[in-house]
Amino acid sequence: MAEALRLTGVWLTFPAASGADGSASLDVLKGVDFVAMDGESVAVVGPSGSGKSSLIAVAAGLERASRGEVTLLGERIETYGEDQLAKLRRGRVSMVFQSFHLLETMTAFDNVRAPLEIARLDKVDARANAALDAVGLSARRLHYPGQLSGGERQRVAVARALASDPALVFADEPTGNLDAESGRIVADLLFSIAKDRGSTLVIVTHDTDLAARAGRTVHMRDGHIV
Repeated sequence: MAEALRLTGVWLTFPAASGADGSASLDVLKGVDFVAMDGESVAVVGPSGSGKSSLIAVAAGLERASRGEVTLLGERIETYGEDQLAKLRRGRVSMVFQSFHLLETMTAFDNVRAPLEIARLDKVDARANAALDAVGLSARRLHYPGQLSGGERQRVAVARALASDPALVFADEPTGNLDAESGRIVADLLFSIAKDRGSTLVIVTHDTDLAARAGRTVHMRDGHIV
């Protein structure tokens, strides 16, 4: 089984605020080693401020590691420019966030379709419709985010993330803004669709029940994996 993701000795350090008196730089990640294999599901858990979200931000190339090596889908990315990163991620790496990040002026269908079009994939309409069907929202495909419940909006976000059959999906507190029942539905969909597509799933969560569904759990504290 191949590696979908590897972080080796990764540090993420933010400098002191400009003009601050005596402020030290802040180490958010401290020599982190992390691996996720193809098709694996991994939950990253730990207290607030432990570095969980920063780990996946660096892994996805959304933040630059200060030191260490990041290998994403077989490619070392720490020296990549934005265009190189975008090309590597396009259609192959997806994100699900706590706050949905849907475009309010676009229907559910267009929110799912737009990234497929940007990635220049084939059969974008069919892919978008199939993804919405997979999350049970075919009947809501022409509704705008403001016309959907929180759970429905997150299901659209899951459909958008998985419509391209990505190799790797990062999910950052995907049920954090949802009630228990909506969270369970979203979790069911996220795990089942990722498994059906053979996608690697790396999920940050405070929810112990959600973490227990992953194949493996990684614990973080104070910027370290413990």
